[in-house]
Amino acid sequence: MPDKIIGIDIGGTKISVVIAKSDGSILKKEVIPTEGTRPPKGTFGRLKKTVRGLMKDLGMKEKDIKGIGIGCVGPLDTESGILHSTPNLPTWKDVHIKDEISSEFDLPIMMDNDANAAALGEKLFGAGRNVRNLFYYTVSTGIGGGLIIDGRIYQGASFDAGEVGHTTVLPDGPMCPYCKKRGCLENLSSGTAIARIAREMVKKDRDSLILKLADNDVDNITAPVVIEAVKRHDKTACAIWKDAVRYLGISVANIIQTFNPEMIVIGGGVSKAGDLLFKPLRETAREYSWERCYKACSIVPAELGDNVGDLGAVSLVINAV
Repeated sequence: MPDKIIGIDIGGTKISVVIAKSDGSILKKEVIPTEGTRPPKGTFGRLKKTVRGLMKDLGMKEKDIKGIGIGCVGPLDTESGILHSTPNLPTWKDVHIKDEISSEFDLPIMMDNDANAAALGEKLFGAGRNVRNLFYYTVSTGIGGGLIIDGRIYQGASFDAGEVGHTTVLPDGPMCPYCKKRGCLENLSSGTAIARIAREMVKKDRDSLILKLADNDVDNITAPVVIEAVKRHDKTACAIWKDAVRYLGISVANIIQTFNPEMIVIGGGVSKAGDLLFKPLRETAREYSWERCYKACSIVPAELGDNVGDLGAVSLVINAV
């Protein structure tokens, strides 16, 4: 029986393609640009060619492949494999991704949004290997989430379960340009939000280390710049960080209180801040949840790093068979 799996992780700027074993070991990987401002037809042509190239390099035929897993930015209909629309891919509207791939490969195809796939990847190969129930946060440019219940992805009635980035944590907060609601988590705690708030704050504090680390150019201010300034105890940076982590902690507490999972896994670029993030995050989560629920749940960093999207896509096939 074949034990090789093709994993495809479709992001806003790049597409990662891997061939891996069922144990999660990656045999070969290639990354191509998504080119999301152009019609998707050309991208799918390059994607199919890339997959064929990897198979050829490894001397594989379709009979050697168990299936193809696809993790994709959402929102999407996972049953039909249609990506409805996303701000990261402005020309991709109602794109039949499954149909595009199945036109080239006579293989089982499993598809889900990237956060759900990443959650499953962490469950099978990463931090959540020894638990049955977990919630995964990706805190990066945006904020997404995936819920694993009894070892499987929970989809929800409209395939939107886990969209934690657009839950409200500050009712009178700023308007989100994507969901058009006020005070959503993504608009307060994502890497993009941290950078945006910092750009606004340094206008009032021109002596902030944030501006110096950005070479005195507000356009150079990013979340990593703010985090570096926090490490150096810059007052403005610390205030921005404190608020961002607090809102994330409130969200985590709500998940703990609602689903009572054994584990919360935090991934994405912002999670690389380490204890600077996790110490105050755990304190806030404890403050806003019941003690017994908090004690039953570990809040931990993701383990799969840059391979989380790849192995998440691979996991979709493993979980389906």
